[in-house]
Amino acid sequence: MTDLQRSASRAPTAGTAPGRRRPSGGGGRSWRQRFDNQLLPGLFLAPSALFIFGLTVWPVLQTFRMSFTSADLRSLMTGEYEFIGLENFVNIATDSHLRVVFLQTAIFGIACVLATMVLGMSVALLLNTRLRGHTMLGVLVMLPWAVPAVAGSIVWQWMFHDQYGIINWALASIGMVGFDGFPWFNNRYTAFFAIGMVVVWQGFPFVALCLLAGLKSVSGEVLEAAKIDGAGPWQTVRLIIMPILKPLILVLVVISTIWNFKIFDQVYVMTRGGPARATEVLAITTWREAFTQHDFGLAAALAVAMFVILAVITALYLWLIRDDEEFE
Repeated sequence: MTDLQRSASRAPTAGTAPGRRRPSGGGGRSWRQRFDNQLLPGLFLAPSALFIFGLTVWPVLQTFRMSFTSADLRSLMTGEYEFIGLENFVNIATDSHLRVVFLQTAIFGIACVLATMVLGMSVALLLNTRLRGHTMLGVLVMLPWAVPAVAGSIVWQWMFHDQYGIINWALASIGMVGFDGFPWFNNRYTAFFAIGMVVVWQGFPFVALCLLAGLKSVSGEVLEAAKIDGAGPWQTVRLIIMPILKPLILVLVVISTIWNFKIFDQVYVMTRGGPARATEVLAITTWREAFTQHDFGLAAALAVAMFVILAVITALYLWLIRDDEEFE
């Protein structure tokens, strides 16, 4: 072999850097890297995803399926219930009592949301001031939120008792003699008023805490500039604070609406839907149809109707938030 041939045999091939060996096993390393970056995280998340699917998605799908059947206690145990299409939803639309239930659920929920938001905003503005004892006041405000719904409802039920309740005693003591022995739970409107007080009492601390956090984020320079321009307290709240906190307020309105539309504990503990099913809301009616009348198909249809209503409210919230972001 000549010197020229020996030099050619030792020369690097095309595409290979001089003094560097061609990597071997690159395909194996790339597959391992792809496994670590793409497949391994999915394997770690799979148990949690299956757990969430089993607790949320699967029951919702089963409820949707059952809403189109005539499932009762016997057929549910044997698994031989009949597919009846939209008959349950037609019964909901044509039954006069169910229409009343939907109407008073909407009215009661909207009223509680408005009262909760107004009281929560008022308390948040009060806690945002530098009053003496505002820290202790904040702790006291949070106490209703910490009380379990059932326990708080039992206490308020005794407070509204016609013979031994402190509410009637206090109102009669200040000269309102008509409330001496007044039966709050014998009338639809007064019963809903008493229940609404409990719902608002337990719901406004969460709203107040969230709005207080929002108020802390408002720049003091903005408030000082508004004060210099001659804005009063009400004008500052309406023209400065409310627009800044609008996204947060919309979130709290949606959360409060969802909570109040599916309210169950307070109504069941205080009235059990009475008198004569006059204070039934959608959650109570769904429970009664399922576990008292054993009409699981109709109960599932009621649950689906509630799900659709809350989904529409959530979609409306997302639409409002999107419009605000596009405007900005």
